[in-house]
Amino acid sequence: MAFNQESVNYAVQYAQALANAYPYLSYYADIWAGENASRYRPVNGKTIAVPSLEVSGAKATNRNQITGTFNRNWNNEWQTLTMSMDREWDTLIDPMDIVETNEVATIANITQTFNEFQKLPEMDAYVSMKLAEFADDAGQVDDTDLTAANILAQWDAYLVDMTNHRVPRDRIRCKMTPNTYALLKSAAGITRFVDVATGIRNVDRNVGKLDGVLIEEVPADLMQTEYDFTEGWAPDGGEQINLVMYDPASLVAPVVYDVSMITAPNAGTKGKYVYYERYYYDVFQLAKRTKGIMANITDTVISL
Repeated sequence: MAFNQESVNYAVQYAQALANAYPYLSYYADIWAGENASRYRPVNGKTIAVPSLEVSGAKATNRNQITGTFNRNWNNEWQTLTMSMDREWDTLIDPMDIVETNEVATIANITQTFNEFQKLPEMDAYVSMKLAEFADDAGQVDDTDLTAANILAQWDAYLVDMTNHRVPRDRIRCKMTPNTYALLKSAAGITRFVDVATGIRNVDRNVGKLDGVLIEEVPADLMQTEYDFTEGWAPDGGEQINLVMYDPASLVAPVVYDVSMITAPNAGTKGKYVYYERYYYDVFQLAKRTKGIMANITDTVISL
């Protein structure tokens, strides 16, 4: 029987390599590579079924007799989630381009550039948009115009709200725009520690953690409420998300690679390499943890 050489599917290896890149390339690595990303996987195609339980409360013990009957005091249900971001990307590379660019234009370099400057920024923009949507649906959006004078008071109010909804303080993360971060650094009431033991007068005004909440800056164009994902990603006239607090354990962000392959030069490709990948991704909020998010959203970017 004649041997037919087919394109090699690198989807599994490619997915593993990209997962390793999240902490270095994504602003939302705690979501994409969070505990729920591997816990809840598609059961068929691009649909995920998330189980949950509900139980009754305890009752007083009667030590003297057994009364009543034993009942089933629990219920279970399934939250069905279907990924909507069905994406693909392809390119061709002429072998002569690889040679004439001194091997700069290789498949490895081109796909790495795509991941760093297109795919992961797009996925992060999508996360921001979905977080704003979840916060709005749960009534967890504040439109206060933040200033250096009021940002700490608003911060306290957000934490009070989330704590009252039983969101563990040590799990909360906060992403904010650089302008919001600048307000926080200049807010009255921020306590700073200066190490003078070395004799070098270094002043570090960074606020990496406040009240136990990890803080990370995210570029303003990646924190919008609306995007156009027709080709790549682009802000599409939405509002500005100044900051968003969330519990990563309240979110599910699956990424599934259907195919990632390279076709070697042949007659059908006119002597060129052809690269193609297709993948699904999405971000969901668990139905039992809808209060695990809080966002400050305004019409315009915060002015300094």
